[in-house]
Amino acid sequence: MRLVSLAFALSLVGVTGCHAPAASLEPALSLGAEELDHATAQFKRGCDGGDPHACLQLGLAYAHGRGVRRNFGKAAAMYERACEGGVADGCSNLGGLYARGQGVRQSDRRAAALFGRACAGASEQGCYNLGFMFAQGRGVEADDGKAVMFYQVACDAGLAESCANLGLMIAAGRGVDRDDARAVELYQRACTAGALAGCDNLGFMIASGRGVGQDDARAAALFRDACDRGNAAGCYNLAMMYRQGRAVPILPAEPPPSAAEDLTGVVSKR
Repeated sequence: MRLVSLAFALSLVGVTGCHAPAASLEPALSLGAEELDHATAQFKRGCDGGDPHACLQLGLAYAHGRGVRRNFGKAAAMYERACEGGVADGCSNLGGLYARGQGVRQSDRRAAALFGRACAGASEQGCYNLGFMFAQGRGVEADDGKAVMFYQVACDAGLAESCANLGLMIAAGRGVDRDDARAVELYQRACTAGALAGCDNLGFMIASGRGVGQDDARAAALFRDACDRGNAAGCYNLAMMYRQGRAVPILPAEPPPSAAEDLTGVVSKR
């Protein structure tokens, strides 16, 4: 049975705590090209006044179109001000834009340098992304040992996606001795914390009986949950289990027949 694990992926998110972006903040439909909603306008005032945390939030607003029209170029400028002001997550988010070529000229080397600066400033996102760059050899010389080290730092700081990628490295024996049981523990930790890659990869290990008892039903449940929440690899793996007869599709319950239906299920004429 051919099952796949989720590939490594960069992440770009804001800080946690008092400077986190408001989840409910949405752009107003009437906003013009340069108009800001009330909250974003205050972030701009704070940034213009020299608060680097406000610059980070303004960058997030531009990057995600929250309270203002999306503009990656302006997001990059705000992240740079935050980074220069000592906000490590500003460096990490700016690195993400360089890695993707959004609003700036794409440069893996510049991205890796920014991720390194962010990680040194205690940004778990920076450490996670730096680990990704070492694992992929993007902007730096590939080094699995360093990838494992930085993934571990971010995982220990509570970043679920980093725990999932650390599990991938350990399951493959990249930069560290292969240890399926430890990989399973990391996938479980990531899945419990909401990282869909962790759920999908945990399903893979259970379906394969690697580091844990083999259990098709449990594996299928994990793949189904990951798929239902938007994980493409989970959908593929669930489909393969269906194809191999290792999982039973869950069909929606049929509605009870209405009073207007006869015993054959055909709607009666009135």
